[in-house]
This record gives sequence, structure tokens and C-alpha cells, in this order.
Amino acid sequence: MSLKINDTFPPTKFAYIPYRPENSDVVACGIPVPFDTAKEFPNKKIVIVSVPGAFTPTCTANHIPPYIERIEELKKKGVDKVLVLSANDPFVQSAWGKALGAKGDDIIFVSDGNAAFSTSIGQALDLSKNGFGVRSARYAIIVDNNKVVYNEQEPGSDVTVSGIDAVLKHL
Repeated sequence: MSLKINDTFPPTKFAYIPYRPENSDVVACGIPVPFDTAKEFPNKKIVIVSVPGAFTPTCTANHIPPYIERIEELKKKGVDKVLVLSANDPFVQSAWGKALGAKGDDIIFVSDGNAAFSTSIGQALDLSKNGFGVRSARYAIIVDNNKVVYNEQEPGSDVTVSGIDAVLKHL
């Protein structure tokens, strides 16, 4: 199934580790909990930014940091939360978020285990030939009150349609 504009966002449970000051060190672990879109998305504006992998060059150097640095701009446009999604497990996602300086619950690093969600919407990449398995593609989705208002996948390896500037234009 593809995810089109005006579609209702499918009920999905991602796993994540909530940021807490007591587990703020990159190597500190927490307990994964579900992020249930059926409960979290109604009456909210959510930006989902998907990447092929945590701690990878493009994702770490220029895709996700602008979302962290410019969170106030997103909030001024009505965004309640940004979800940074990858197929990495919630422990890796949590460490990556902390390494990038994400604190609090405005930006949540969620796990799309086995790229199940990304695969279900046709936005996964099979990187098995490189030894990476199936991953989430690089894309951005804006969900407003549980309706998809923007969904674009990168056509190549650059950050264009899923970068913060593109997302800000569509809010």
C-alpha cells in the first residue's frame, strides 16, 4: 500500500526510548516503549523524517541535525512532534538522538523494526547487497490530525524533499 495525500495514517506502533535526564549519556540504556500513532496523532501535527540508518554519513552530518537545530521554527508552524525513523533498534536510535543533542520529547527517535512500516507503505530500500538488509528509505511525511498532507521520498542520495526546508514549505 502506498501512503497518499489525504489518506488516514495507518495505526502503527513504533518502539522508542524516552529521553530522561538520568539516561542522557549516550551509552546509558533505557526501556523501549511503544509510540502508538493511533493515540498520538489525532489532533496533532507530526513530522516523520525517515533515514536509512543511524550514525550514517548523510543522515548524521546533514539530514537530521537541522531538524534539531530548527525545532522552534517547526513548532511555530504548529508541529507538535518530529519522529526520526529508521530500521535501527530503539537502543541505537536512542543513542543516536543523544549523540546529536536531541533532548526532551519534541524530537523522538523511533524504531521501524525490520523496516516493517516503511515496507508496508512502499518506502523501503533493500540494501542487502551492501550487507545492510532492508532499511527505511529517506523520506518525510507530514501528518495533520491523522491525515497525510505531505509524503515525499528522496529520488536519489541527496537530501532535498525530506530536508527541513522542504518540510517547512509544506507546513
